[in-house]
Amino acid sequence: MRRALRLAIDAANFPRDRRGMGRLAREVLWAALADPAFEVTLIAAKRSDARALRAEFGEGYRAAGPFSARKRGAYDAVWFPWNGMRFHCAAPSLVTLHDVFAFSEPHPQRIARRREQAPILRAAREATCLATDSSWSREQILATFVAASGKVEIVAPAPGTYWSPGSGDALPPQVEAQRYVLLVGAREKRKNARTLIAACAGTQRADESLVIVGGLGPDDRALVVRSGVRAGEIAASDRMLRTLYRNAGVVAVPSTAEGFGLVPLEAMACGAPVIASDSSALPETTGGGALLLDPYDVPRWAQALRLLLDDPLCAEELRARGFARVAALDRDGFARGTLGLLRRLASRDENFVDRFA
Repeated sequence: MRRALRLAIDAANFPRDRRGMGRLAREVLWAALADPAFEVTLIAAKRSDARALRAEFGEGYRAAGPFSARKRGAYDAVWFPWNGMRFHCAAPSLVTLHDVFAFSEPHPQRIARRREQAPILRAAREATCLATDSSWSREQILATFVAASGKVEIVAPAPGTYWSPGSGDALPPQVEAQRYVLLVGAREKRKNARTLIAACAGTQRADESLVIVGGLGPDDRALVVRSGVRAGEIAASDRMLRTLYRNAGVVAVPSTAEGFGLVPLEAMACGAPVIASDSSALPETTGGGALLLDPYDVPRWAQALRLLLDDPLCAEELRARGFARVAALDRDGFARGTLGLLRRLASRDENFVDRFA
């Protein structure tokens, strides 16, 4: 009988990360735990993290500390889900590297910048294989790190089946009986909230508001006040976010740079019409399911918002395009693709591993 593949996973961020990377990492972990072909070990240094992992994932895995990965023969493969490699390992390693914004938009403080960049630099040097979300991200990684040449694979995410149309969930009181434009995750400069705020300032009507999930940075918050835009910031659970997607007049993604962009796909899956930037990975991600605009063209954004808010037929056409885009995706493909790469690494497939040696 064939022995189960001994897979170790860097689990340090599971207790803290429940969006974006955290959602995707959970998809892979749950798939591995459900597959008898894998014997899973979760690696966490803190006892409090170990307790949190047991509470969430039960007893179907082994637990160990980072030093266990240094021992030859301890594992067949090690997966690092968190945009970097935070400890050394002897086994073949896969690092999921969603983006390199820590280098293209580095943190202004030296210590924080080093903390963000060091695990990515280690991954570029030491990982057997790097997985990233899009062709655009792959190009960015290869342009940033000479050491990554020849070892970057694309495993594209997709919204889980949780993100779907529906009704019946209550909206937050501040947006009940209002039409709203939804913006998700806007604190970073590259999220370009300024374009959307300026577009709303010129077109917003009395029964409309801008809803921001995740909050704004201080400069953008001040811009909202100066421009007179009716806006509210909400810290939303996944359930509330799904409700907001389902009821949004428009979901707007004005980012100047996204390594992939799960938000527009989640919104499309829930039936929202989506306007997104025509930059970075967003055209690749949205695949014809969104209206794409120059991220700096405020008049065009204002015009598009009014069109979708005022013309139900246009909004419905865009919804249909979004549904078609999501229907073309493999909703379980990220987990399947990631585990497939790990199997290939662990099996020491000669052509595959030699390519990354």
